[in-house]
Amino acid sequence: MGGEGARPYIFTFSTQTLDGRLAPPGVGRYTLSCPDDLRLQHELRAGADAVAVGANTVIMDNPRLTVRLVPGRSPARVVFDSNLRTPATAKVYQPPGLRVLVTREGHPPERLEPYRALGVRVVQARSSDPREAVVELRRMGIRRLMVEGGGGLIGSLLSAGVVDEVRVTVAPEILGDGAPLARIPGARARVRLALEEARILCGWWVHLRYSVLEPKWGYWA
Repeated sequence: MGGEGARPYIFTFSTQTLDGRLAPPGVGRYTLSCPDDLRLQHELRAGADAVAVGANTVIMDNPRLTVRLVPGRSPARVVFDSNLRTPATAKVYQPPGLRVLVTREGHPPERLEPYRALGVRVVQARSSDPREAVVELRRMGIRRLMVEGGGGLIGSLLSAGVVDEVRVTVAPEILGDGAPLARIPGARARVRLALEEARILCGWWVHLRYSVLEPKWGYWA
């Protein structure tokens, strides 16, 4: 799959501390959100065609990624898991709806069978570069993709230039250490953003919406 191609409009959504941490060291599910932030998260899910997470988020949080706090339909669910570390019993893979597993080529068919038996569509990418995978997601009809984490997946997508918008809610806390908002592979990309919107949530939380200026790759349609 060479050259630039049509891909989904991709935006990230995260809730972090003032010092850019998603959770303390070694902690899985960690609540930073306030009620307004949670409702906003579900509103954005309802407006997306699909929501994506990485393997660590599935393993540590076991999210459903469905719409529950607001009216609206639940989006398709996408998991980026190169090494098949996520169990097929995870909530994100359970019916109904479109579920997609993005992984690398070369896995024995028997390792993929538990996912396919549940009706999960498997995308086997030829490299760790996510560009091939997001173009394939667009071919499935996914026009608007919401990415909820973790930091490794967000960093990989930012580095590849396929993120159009970064949304982050800043909680009034400082952790000093822990999981970062994004981990850029090998510091290969300097991501430049432009602030488009800022609003107060729950009195002390602040939601920020940025457009990504660079790097940018492909086009969304």
